[in-house]
Amino acid sequence: MPETNLNIVRKFAKDYDKSILKNNWTGPKIIFDESKVFISPKSKIVDLGIGTGASSVLFQQAGYKITGLDGSPEMLELCKKKQIADKLVLHNLEKTPFPLAKNIFETAISNGVLHLINPVKSIFSEVARILKPNGIFAFTFDNTDNVLSYTKIKPGVWETKTQDGVFVYKYSEQYILQLLLQNNFEIEKQKQFLAYTNPELQKKFNFTLIVAKMKEYRLY
Repeated sequence: MPETNLNIVRKFAKDYDKSILKNNWTGPKIIFDESKVFISPKSKIVDLGIGTGASSVLFQQAGYKITGLDGSPEMLELCKKKQIADKLVLHNLEKTPFPLAKNIFETAISNGVLHLINPVKSIFSEVARILKPNGIFAFTFDNTDNVLSYTKIKPGVWETKTQDGVFVYKYSEQYILQLLLQNNFEIEKQKQFLAYTNPELQKKFNFTLIVAKMKEYRLY
């Protein structure tokens, strides 16, 4: 993610779990409930932007082996204490390639992360590289239903800066679908949901969940 965002995330790490509880962050349960039917038992899962492990805990409790990547050592330290992941890797997701071998995971998840990252194109190609054929990619992204306070920086991509200095990005559904197509994915499930409510701003934030499957035939 942009260096500014990463620095803010590192400072915010100790308060992250309290924040998602206060804002009623529904993403972890949504991504688990909607993707589990597509994931084979004993699959190895990589969580891109694992943070404190909030989105992996249900998968871990279901018996899956978790590898987590995140750019914040503070977040990873908190995740490590919870013993959610079998392996944690410190890595900024905007820098590719990821320090992971080719074709080693059955599933990749990324929840509440893509709206903090730009560009995301290389993330999709890296997921295609590290997944096995027929692998599953389950992820969420911020809807473009309201972009009034955002600036369009290129087709399908909008950017804004919050009062806290965080750069936030919205990607159109068509933009995301094109990235999936380019990397040989087909959609298995798509769902819009209320991700969280900010009580201070009195605003509701809607996200989209996509569960996509890697076709067995690869383009490269």
